[in-house]
Amino acid sequence: MAPPNTMDARKRTALLVSERDRHGASHTLSLKDGLAKAIRYSGLPWLIRNFFVRNKAAILLYHDPTPETFERHLAFLSRLYVFISLDQVVDALHDGDWSGIPERALVITFDDGHARNRELLEIARRYDLAPTIYLCSQISGTARNFWFHAAPEKDVAKLKQLPDSQRLQALADRHGFDPTAEMNDAEAPALSQRDIATMKETFHFGSHTRFHRILTACNETTCRDEVALSRDEVEALVGLPCNHFAYPNGDYRERELDLVKAAGYRSARTIDVGWTDLNSDPFRLKITGVTDNASIDLLVAQLSGISTWLTVASKGSWNGRAVVADIPADPDETSR
Repeated sequence: MAPPNTMDARKRTALLVSERDRHGASHTLSLKDGLAKAIRYSGLPWLIRNFFVRNKAAILLYHDPTPETFERHLAFLSRLYVFISLDQVVDALHDGDWSGIPERALVITFDDGHARNRELLEIARRYDLAPTIYLCSQISGTARNFWFHAAPEKDVAKLKQLPDSQRLQALADRHGFDPTAEMNDAEAPALSQRDIATMKETFHFGSHTRFHRILTACNETTCRDEVALSRDEVEALVGLPCNHFAYPNGDYRERELDLVKAAGYRSARTIDVGWTDLNSDPFRLKITGVTDNASIDLLVAQLSGISTWLTVASKGSWNGRAVVADIPADPDETSR
């Protein structure tokens, strides 16, 4: 055992590091909110919403917002936008007829199918929403964990840079993670089959692959299975057709586009920045993005596309296309 004064020193160091981290996070948040407020009150979001994209549809992406934040957002958004379903937008694109899409249309989507999404059902009903939740078909309806919950947040970005097999091996070696291991039902992080059955009259469900793999880091066989089998599995979970797909982490290239089309989906949503109109590719649907805990100032800034574009531009992309990491994909079994 270390001497008492050594233990006290360690505790003091830990407290200082914790305080530094909290201060750093608070400082970053203050800067972000300060910029968002400047964008909101510059008048640019109003100009963009009412002139430049008035006849285009915006798609918002959430993951796991609290019911309080979600209701606060909807109360604000309902005064500025007309909520429509993803199906309406995709039907218009495939039919080549935008006449049924209202001005300032807004689609709400969720990635992953987090368990707390169940708490949003009554709120969605009050606002007459038909949001789309993209499910991970081998996690939803089970007590399995999301791989990105198994590692500390600071490690997740690094793990995303690895070929799929190396990511899984690192998760197993460092964190004892097994993608098929079941947790206690009470701790299950994803929507249950009962949740889905309760929600499906209001929420629509699409696919977000089977295990939330980064598709561009997978070999072709794994990528095809993640795309195609997840469609069948979501249909089995929901009892309804699964027509829509979302790329995990927003990462896709031509191979992924081709596999999504071949699997029979009618659309795929990216995290590229922009809006949707009649000229949009239904398999490259863009978002304006939203942070789950965004203030109203930040929500307005993100819906304007400005702050979301700045985030993408800071990573080297000036056209709104989300940057795809240059990861060598796993080799196919036949090439080994």
